[in-house]
Amino acid sequence: MKIVHTSDWHLGKVLYNQELTENHKAFFEQLSSIILDQQPDVLLICGDIYETSNPAVSAQRLFHETILHFHTILPQMKIIIIAGNHDSAQRISVDSELWELANVHLISTIHTDEERMADYDKHIITIYDGKGDSLCLIGAIPFAYEQNFPKSEGNRILSFYQGVCHRMQELNSHKVPLVLMGHLTILGDVDFTGHKMDSIGGVETLNVSSILQEFNYLALGHIHHAQFIHDTQHKVRYCGTPIAVSFDEPYKHSVSIVTFDTQNNPIIEEEEIHTPHPLITLPEKPLPFLDAINVLRSYSPQEESFIRLNVIAGSAPSDAMALAATEMEGKTSQLLCINYARMEEDGPKDITHSITLTEFKEMTPIEIAKRYMGERFTEEMEKTFNEALQLLND
Repeated sequence: MKIVHTSDWHLGKVLYNQELTENHKAFFEQLSSIILDQQPDVLLICGDIYETSNPAVSAQRLFHETILHFHTILPQMKIIIIAGNHDSAQRISVDSELWELANVHLISTIHTDEERMADYDKHIITIYDGKGDSLCLIGAIPFAYEQNFPKSEGNRILSFYQGVCHRMQELNSHKVPLVLMGHLTILGDVDFTGHKMDSIGGVETLNVSSILQEFNYLALGHIHHAQFIHDTQHKVRYCGTPIAVSFDEPYKHSVSIVTFDTQNNPIIEEEEIHTPHPLITLPEKPLPFLDAINVLRSYSPQEESFIRLNVIAGSAPSDAMALAATEMEGKTSQLLCINYARMEEDGPKDITHSITLTEFKEMTPIEIAKRYMGERFTEEMEKTFNEALQLLND
């Protein structure tokens, strides 16, 4: 039994007016090679297919062509996709029945019956081998706010995960691995590097400690840094983004290959992904503008990098971007922005009280609302805001 675990593609991402399409296409070429080499039984895509809930037609076309290509090169591989918090559940589920013709299961909402009781069977997919024998059971649970899960005593999200686990155990007559898919924040020691902490809220949190013995592997999306969750016996993992989608993600990006030993314990290997346009911050720590320019001037990579200049606030002239751009003339790399950091006793801090027009255009509606409201923007307000956006987009 072999699984390829990936998530958080963020197709359609535009970074300071620069599309990341070439990086995405490079990732898909490498993922195609991984699929051909590894011959997995299932590909899990754990949410945030798109950057926004209303993606450009070009982003949707790239997604459709890519998934169909994966099916073409390995038709027997099951592809299971769940919606993330960046995706429109209604929009991506429009073609879900057609996708099944290409061996693709797309689950975007929490299923209930006519009495609003949980319909766990619609979230469970059995993976078979060529002989028709069961290889594993997948419990696919998309992102949803807690109030959109069926009512229950205690936490609705935890209750739903428990219900899916219990139903998979009832169906598991062959004692095969039980795998969950989710897109949310796990309670515990999580590395949020690459995320803006004022915008990560609103994605529901799950405490898995009480159900840890009821599954063999939890394949997660949402957090961009690939990692296991501490104290979960290497059973709970964020695979991370396959490519950097912000300058604050300087770590390795990969997809996870999951197999199981004879006791159904997961074994994880990472396949690193390389892109033609790395996102580079120069210098790594902020310097006065002229010193930062010297670092930029001496930077001569072989790759066509996208660069963020990192300077100390107050040290740059008003035409800093134009001056920095002259240093890039004749180079293959491209300067996308300047980061102004305020120096404080405990280290540099990004300035948040002022932003450029370009930065404003890059912000999502929820980030703008949080910036304007500050501490007055409560969790309940955020849920209402997201629901209103969902209705507008749909």
